Amino acid sequence: MENIGKQIAEVTEKATHFVNEALHISHNVLVTGRIFITGSKDAVGYRTARRLISLGYPSVRIGAKNPSDVYSKDLEKGAEIVEFCWNDEATYEPALEDVKIVFVSLPYTANWARNFPAFVRACEISGVQYFVKISFFHARNTIKPYQNVPLIELHGKCDELLSKSKIPCTILSPSHLMSNALVMQHGEAPNEDKPVVLFGSSHAKNVNYVSPNDVAECAVRVLLFSKPHIGKEYTITSINPMSDDDVASAISKHSKRPVFYEDLPIEMFEAKERTNGEPDWKIRDLVGLERIKASGLEEDIAFASHDVEKICKRKPETFSEYLEATDCMTPLESWVCA
Repeated sequence: MENIGKQIAEVTEKATHFVNEALHISHNVLVTGRIFITGSKDAVGYRTARRLISLGYPSVRIGAKNPSDVYSKDLEKGAEIVEFCWNDEATYEPALEDVKIVFVSLPYTANWARNFPAFVRACEISGVQYFVKISFFHARNTIKPYQNVPLIELHGKCDELLSKSKIPCTILSPSHLMSNALVMQHGEAPNEDKPVVLFGSSHAKNVNYVSPNDVAECAVRVLLFSKPHIGKEYTITSINPMSDDDVASAISKHSKRPVFYEDLPIEMFEAKERTNGEPDWKIRDLVGLERIKASGLEEDIAFASHDVEKICKRKPETFSEYLEATDCMTPLESWVCA
């Protein structure tokens, strides 16, 4: 028991020193124990794990359905990789052993929210002391058209459940991720001679795309300096919305190959996604998100929050800055940008 207590004390001392140095905090910050990260294959989870590892945080555990895949291999030098599957509750307890801080980026798969209540209960039983979750902008806001999107509605229900749990928490709610605009509609390997066409139904409205680098930096800062953020929900947005035509132009300029945006009536967009073989649950989300974009709500200056500036003490990245930060990208993003 004395050895275990000594090990915990050493981790606490290292973590506190690490945070003060890495984030330039002048007063002591008590950060204790192991951080468990889910979603290491998605743009935000991957970046959050890499930032913690690169900063030298002494105890990072990453849950992966397949610990030997390329994402895990990229992270294993600075973290412990353990088996974790949302659909297998038997993996929860071993993954959460000795964990005090949890970061969750939920998987985007069928019935993705179904197992979240069981995971929160497992965290309570395991003694997790702090929980950071990635959500979506306006997930708990009753205004339309946000609650017409199952993805957003389910995030809102998960957020509500978490906020009523026994675990102190912080919720980060980004708008549309720039990384999704880059990768979600690329179904084949990049070819510099073949034009890439991005399809949507935003009808020339400006959309608030936010960089996953901004979301990940916010996540790392609240994970490591939790006290002022407990019980809060932050809306993570960019400052300047942009049209999907401009998004295509930015990707084209960066990748040095032709990229175009084609705007479709919402019915044609839905039919195209169905022809592409997307499942019904995903089509409902995609159509709902395009309706949000086409509503023009995100063009309003009041839509943009300043939470990135509050947390990170800098302005949010532009789309071009996101594309230039190739060293932060997931293997999938890098493949698309190749």
